[in-house]
Amino acid sequence: MKSKKILTMLAAATVALTTATPALVNQPAQVQAATVKKNKYGFNKLYTFPKTWRGKWYSTNNLTPNPMNIQKNSFDTPWANDHVKAVEIGTVKGTKKYPWQMSRAWKSKNADLFAKYARVTTKTMNGDKWTIVSPVDEKSTKMGYAFTVKTEVIDGKKESVLFQSHPQVGEVTNQYFRTEDLAKKYAAHEFKNMKYSKVNPRN
Repeated sequence: MKSKKILTMLAAATVALTTATPALVNQPAQVQAATVKKNKYGFNKLYTFPKTWRGKWYSTNNLTPNPMNIQKNSFDTPWANDHVKAVEIGTVKGTKKYPWQMSRAWKSKNADLFAKYARVTTKTMNGDKWTIVSPVDEKSTKMGYAFTVKTEVIDGKKESVLFQSHPQVGEVTNQYFRTEDLAKKYAAHEFKNMKYSKVNPRN
């Protein structure tokens, strides 16, 4: 389905990365979630990204062609430039099932809709809290991508950095800066407080 296709494209975009960055699933405490209409798809709430996350982020990976553009409740992927809304998932209206527990036929019927949304959960890995975006119809987050934003000191200056990691182990596979110039300048930089993937990453 298209949602999985998008995430597969994300995977291909970072496999060749040589530098990068940023466990129990928790509800994000630092943001408020806007409500959406209860509907048959199990979308409980729109996820609200922190204000410090919003705006454009430029990747240090040459295979990531577009900025990671984060809005209040959605984001534009840097791999395919698709606009995706972020939601927290609950049970499907009229059932006691989550979207991933529904029949294959039901998920196939709604695949085009699901491609426009991403499920958001949080997880603590390697001491950092990560926001994971993954397909809305998958229980496991292994097909997703984890992100965290941190303020780092580089060359004596404080810079905001958006780290991307594997959603299950928290090893950094990509990192983003606020400007293209910074992303190019520090393309090979690794921050000492982050754990980087040293093998061919899935994402």
